[in-house]
Amino acid sequence: MNKTRLITALTIPLIAMLVVVPGWNQIAAAPRPGPRPPRLTQDGAPGRQMYIEKILGVLEHKVTDPTARTKAADKLATLSDRQLKLMAALSERVAVVGDGPADSIALFLLTALLILS
Repeated sequence: MNKTRLITALTIPLIAMLVVVPGWNQIAAAPRPGPRPPRLTQDGAPGRQMYIEKILGVLEHKVTDPTARTKAADKLATLSDRQLKLMAALSERVAVVGDGPADSIALFLLTALLILS
């Protein structure tokens, strides 16, 4: 009986090493994918224009200075599609409710991204 326990005690770790360790090596040896190309909207410019219009629509109601709005429009034209999409999502949040604390934070993030980018 002592011999059976010894064989079982040696067999279980051996089987585990044969099953688990080769899986680790295959995962580590697998090539990593390269960086993905940026996703573009289907039409390119019309998607950008739609995002810019959403952002400017919110800023039109919240910002009273017309020169600040024109500067914002000029700045939005220089941003990447990813930045515009993020800012458009924030502006949608502000446009839906507009008066809650979360919407104030979204407006703050929108203006901060506009200023800092």
